Amino acid sequence: MKNYKIYIVGLIALLGSLQSCDTETYLEEINPNQVSSDTYWSDLTESENNLTSVYGGLLNQYLWNIDNEALRSDIGFPKDRIRPLATGYEWHSQQFTNTVSTHYFKNWNAMYRVIWRANQVIEGLNGMEELFKGQERWTTQMAEARFMRGLMHFYAHSNYNQGKIIIRDKIPTSLAEYSKPLSTSEEAIAFFREDFKYAYDNLPDIQDKKTRVSKGTAATVLGKSYLYTEEYDLAIPLLRDAIDGPYGYDLLTGDDVSLLFTHAGDYNKESILEINYTDQHQRLILSSDAWDEEAYTTRWARYTAPNSLGGGSGQFVPTSWLTYAYSNEPINTNDIRNYVTGTNKQKSVPLRCAQMIAVVNDEESKYYNSTPGYEVASFGGTVFSYFKKLTNHDIAANEDEVLSSSWVSGKNVIVYRLADVYLMLAECLIQQNDIDGGLKYINAIRNRWGLLLLGQDDGTGSYDGVTYTKETLMNELMYTERPLELALEGYAERAIDLRRWGVTKQRFEELAASEYNLVNYAFTKADGTTGKGSLIQKGPTVTDNLDVNKEFDEAAVNFIESLHAYLPLPTDELLYNQEVN
Repeated sequence: MKNYKIYIVGLIALLGSLQSCDTETYLEEINPNQVSSDTYWSDLTESENNLTSVYGGLLNQYLWNIDNEALRSDIGFPKDRIRPLATGYEWHSQQFTNTVSTHYFKNWNAMYRVIWRANQVIEGLNGMEELFKGQERWTTQMAEARFMRGLMHFYAHSNYNQGKIIIRDKIPTSLAEYSKPLSTSEEAIAFFREDFKYAYDNLPDIQDKKTRVSKGTAATVLGKSYLYTEEYDLAIPLLRDAIDGPYGYDLLTGDDVSLLFTHAGDYNKESILEINYTDQHQRLILSSDAWDEEAYTTRWARYTAPNSLGGGSGQFVPTSWLTYAYSNEPINTNDIRNYVTGTNKQKSVPLRCAQMIAVVNDEESKYYNSTPGYEVASFGGTVFSYFKKLTNHDIAANEDEVLSSSWVSGKNVIVYRLADVYLMLAECLIQQNDIDGGLKYINAIRNRWGLLLLGQDDGTGSYDGVTYTKETLMNELMYTERPLELALEGYAERAIDLRRWGVTKQRFEELAASEYNLVNYAFTKADGTTGKGSLIQKGPTVTDNLDVNKEFDEAAVNFIESLHAYLPLPTDELLYNQEVN
């Protein structure tokens, strides 16, 4: 069900956002509207209501920052290559600062708001009578709250200030308690892993509500945390458990891959953590909800839909290299899904491309109720591809049709799914020189997309015939498998991946030196009219006004490891936290 919204009054709102100059005065006064935990936590139903507010905090679009984190890495570009959008270009060109880019404090505060609410649940549960503490429901609620608190600390540690963050393990009751010094990176890791381990040990294998985290979710994220610190021996058993454990996860294969990132595929068997928005109850959803960060809607469909369709603005689009890579993956010619039904004609683009992005030469895929997509969408100039994952292209003719306006979309957001676990486990095995093991999990992903498998041919013609080494297989994973499979998923996933591999600067330089060009793709629409769109190719630019080879020029020059690999602390944390400032 998509109906779990609760607003918390008083201290939650104020401490969560921490925008008011009256914070010190407020913390020294008693709020008559605030219900104390002594009276509030009278039973597990009341604590459950507050736990719901913790999940409600995940609805905040600024918490995930999908647009800016895509632009900050190598997978997103701010629309037109000739006239990029200024609001996104500061991220793409590595010119963001904690005083200019307002997304800093909005992202940071969104995470700490969830932490505050989780701490309220934890303290309330700990203050209950022993009668309640002995119940399984109490333990599950505690495990959920601690997982959420750990998750937000994990995100802050992974993306801010070289991992030196503020550890919030209780609700501050005074300005003195609010002001806390920075932790070390090691202290932060120890803290959030303790929360993750508690969650892993105490969460149920499967939750009755699909919106809630389970033991499999905890296994996935705890395993990811060990991968980030290169502790592969500790990551592997957790990742294997997420794959093989009793959590109900399974890769979508065969024709079921068409469910990924569609409304029909909400909470499919591959989903591990999914943010639950809604397109139901349309009369209750107004365009004003677009800027309510705990409404059940997002703005990302508008930001990624073509601006040639109603409601779309295409504010961030796939980069040139990513578009070309999706469009030109070698297919397994033995897989019948790669052929137009009833013919020997190969489909225009690989299955993974068709599911993840829209391109002008995809002749077979339905896009906003039209097949091919060029019937309704423009692929002109230097805007030649669009992300599909966050749009309503599968249920509507344009974004204005879905709800009260294109500013509000109920499309769910996938944070983690089993494919990520497969690729994390493959990375661990590769790093331990188990090349065959790494190939097994990478090929499981490639096979479900009908792609040519990696490794020595077994006589079927389904493999590329290459003998992979640790270095070459890691390159395949870093520059093909993870970005093409997981673009726009997770929390700052691509930027963090590039940083932890130590290749961000090198990657921007390589992409700045790469050469692509756009050629006209001519087509005839169903009504007999003709047109043309931009098709990405490799090679030098032929037409100056279609030059796409400057995408990473500034990023390659501007990126400085010490300044841009992590985000700096937001200015409001420096302003209000006297122990940090």
